[in-house]
Amino acid sequence: MSFQLNNEPQMAIHDSLYNLTEREMKYLKGSWAEIFSKKIFPFIDEGRFSVLYSDNPATRPNNPANVYFGLLILRDIFNQSDEEALSSLMFDLRYQYALHTTSFKEQVQR
Repeated sequence: MSFQLNNEPQMAIHDSLYNLTEREMKYLKGSWAEIFSKKIFPFIDEGRFSVLYSDNPATRPNNPANVYFGLLILRDIFNQSDEEALSSLMFDLRYQYALHTTSFKEQVQR
């Protein structure tokens, strides 16, 4: 697997945030997810993880390292197992918002 930075993509047209009502968006912005999204996630330097990946660009690119590391932080904050954290990422919009994955077609996998 070759290393590739997670260049935060522009919001996709199918982004799940577009389906929220004004009230739901207000609650999301007032939750822990907003703080994590703005104060913690941007400071996860995924370049530090590049040594864990192949230098061969012909191999499959990695899943975003900053998303995985952010999920590990959230897992510890909420005292979850790995499976619970992955389920939360797949089905909880707050996790997706906090980890900037609301526009991902499919959430990251193991």
